[in-house]
Order: sequence, then C-alpha cells, then structure tokens
Amino acid sequence: MREHLLRILTAFELTRLTMALGAVSDVWFVILYTRARPEYAELQICSLPLWLALTAGLVVAIGLFAYGASLNDLLDARHDSAFSPQRPIPAGRIRGGQVVVMAISALMVAILFSIIMGEAALILTLMTATGILFYNAAGKHVPAIGLLTIGLVHAVHMMIPNHSLEFTIPVWLIMTHAMGIGIAVHILDNKRPMLNAKSVVILVLGWVASSALVLGYGWISAEDGRFWPMATGIRGIAWPLLAVMGFFMVVYWKSTRSSGRNLGEKLQRYGAMWQCLYGAAWLLAVDLGRQALLLFVVAISGFIVMTLIKEVYGHGTREISYRG
Repeated sequence: MREHLLRILTAFELTRLTMALGAVSDVWFVILYTRARPEYAELQICSLPLWLALTAGLVVAIGLFAYGASLNDLLDARHDSAFSPQRPIPAGRIRGGQVVVMAISALMVAILFSIIMGEAALILTLMTATGILFYNAAGKHVPAIGLLTIGLVHAVHMMIPNHSLEFTIPVWLIMTHAMGIGIAVHILDNKRPMLNAKSVVILVLGWVASSALVLGYGWISAEDGRFWPMATGIRGIAWPLLAVMGFFMVVYWKSTRSSGRNLGEKLQRYGAMWQCLYGAAWLLAVDLGRQALLLFVVAISGFIVMTLIKEVYGHGTREISYRG
C-alpha cells in the first residue's frame, strides 16, 4: 500500500499536477465567459453540454501541463542528478522510459479532447504543445527568450476554447502574471545563465511587443464594446484590481517568511491558485456571479489538495527514506 501511494505521489511530483490548477482555471474562465456571451453562440464550445465543455477543458489543460512538466524533468535528468538528486528520475523512483510514455500519453489525450472543442482548439493545442517543446528544448537555456515563451504559451493556451476571443485583457493579465513569476523564480533559484542588463532589455521589449499582440488582437476584433464588455464600466475593474493587489500582499507576506528556492516554490504554488482568483474576479466584473463562484470553489479546493499532497508526500518520503 505504501509503495502504491509513493508511486502516485511520485507521478504527482513529476508532472506537478498540483499546480495544473491555474492552467485549468484559465481554460474554464474562457469557456464560462464564452458561453455567457451571445456573439459566440455559433462556436462549438457553446453547443456542447456544460459538463462536457468543462471536462474537455480540464483534460486538455491537465494533459498539456503534465506533458510540459514530464518533458522538463526528462530533459533535465542529468542536471537534476547533480543539483536536485531528490527529483523522481535521479532518485530512481521512476525510469526515463516511463516518463517518455507519460509525456506522450498526456499530449495525445490533450489533443484528442481538444477535438471536442473544434478544429481551431486543436490547432491552438498543437501550438501550445510546440511552444512547450521549444521552451524545454531550447528556450529555457536563453533566459530572456524562455521567459517570454512562458508568457506566450500561457496566452495561447488560454484561448484554446475560443480562438476569436475579443476580451483579451484577462489573457494579457495571465501572460504578465506567468512571466513575472517566471522571472522571480529564475532569480530566487539562482538559475544559470543569470539575467543581465541585455536580458532585461529584451524581456521588457518582448513583453511590450507581446502585450501589443494580445491586446491588439482583441481591440481590432472587437465590436460594440466587446473589448471591454463590462456593463458596470470602469467600476468593473475593481474586482481584478483587488485580485492583483491580493497577490502582491501574499508575495510580500511570504517573502518575510521564506527566501531563495523555497520562496520560489511557494510563488509557483500560490501563483497557480491565484489564476483561479483572477478568473473569478473577471467573471464578477462582467456580472457572472454563479460562474465566478465555481472558480472560487476550484481555488479553495485546489489549495487544500495542494497542501495535503505536499504534507503527505513530505511525510511519506521521510518515512521511506528512514526505513531504507
């Protein structure tokens, strides 16, 4: 029984499924928003039963996340052997061949379920998978390029259910949020190569260009105020602003209690949970209270699950290490 539990927890650690929460909430936000807007009624995601639409989004998001995390550990196995020997592959808790199977299986499942949401969703899923592959194979070795790739992959992934989304401000926020956390983790973990002045300039210019691309796409495509579909006008921005301020307060609080790699790991976990809160805040801003409640519940439930798995995994590994 203990061995089976360890294998399950190893799979969770390898794929980092406890942090896939943010990816799921991004896709669910777009699904819930799209289905509530009459201008998107002809999209395939709106013709599906709600349970099927959310299930397809869930599987695609988790599949792509698991694919990326497994690919990352597989390609970093040699590095982890020297600097992170506790990771599943160098620790011998899972073999490289098994990781390959997990990565391919996760990608194939994501592709199959994306077909449910339409041809455009399939194309964007393939684009997201390509971006993940590029980041893990080459992008992360050039910090400025890799960190920009993280933001763009999040943006493309978020639009999988609706390629014609005009309300792209939430997409821009998630892109910026992902890039910001990526930069913070890179610095806190002392990753190499380190960011220098040239890298910072490239990052700033890249973020400006990416912002213009994401926001410009929505602005050009928008009609009848769909770029800013808030019936409450500028007051609608209060909820997202509160969510952003809340995240900065949590970051400040955690930075007074942790530092270095430990702080970076916490930023990733809380950052993933906060993507749910961003989605809920935007739904509240457009008067979709019931849909917002769903993402609030997901955020709270996900945080509880992440905490429990982290605690169980910690106790489980310590006990087995002691017995071994």
